[in-house]
Amino acid sequence: MSEAENFRKLLDNLAIDNGTVISDRYGEITSVLNKEFRSTDSSTANSLQVGSYGRKTAIKGVSDLDMLYLMPSTAWDTYVSGGQYRLLRAAADAIGARYSTTTIKVDRLVVRVLYTNFHVEVQPVFEQADGSFFFPDSYDGGSWRVTKPRAEIKTVSDVDLAKNGNLRRLCKMARAWKNRHGVPMGGLLIDTLA
Repeated sequence: MSEAENFRKLLDNLAIDNGTVISDRYGEITSVLNKEFRSTDSSTANSLQVGSYGRKTAIKGVSDLDMLYLMPSTAWDTYVSGGQYRLLRAAADAIGARYSTTTIKVDRLVVRVLYTNFHVEVQPVFEQADGSFFFPDSYDGGSWRVTKPRAEIKTVSDVDLAKNGNLRRLCKMARAWKNRHGVPMGGLLIDTLA
């Protein structure tokens, strides 16, 4: 086998093999939250896949999936002053009503939906005019923090395109190395350093 064939085989082995299940779960959670907060049942509107899956750098066996749920701006006044935990709890309760046998936990920043083979961390957010998002931090009475995942996703996409598709490949290989050797390093750090 040539080097190119070896790399192709390696990347084939790292390819996500449960993408349909992951997409279904994202869609079901989105639909539940849309029903709760927007009176619609769309499985795609108002959510954003983020993290390694959203940046398209995730690999087979991905167990930590991240999504943002874009809250309606009309709900801001309900949660702006000390309502960070209430927002997380409301999202958790809506998801829990759909998944009564699935463990749902409210953490400091997210709602964790713990499926058998992976978990989804759901972060309800409020979009800002500049494309960033306010997300709740329920620690010490609550505060709002800022995240810019669309900028992260765009940067990875742009650099990957400029480098002939090699950035995402490198990120996937580095992620596999990290997992194999138990290196305590986050996925965003890998994608940033690559």
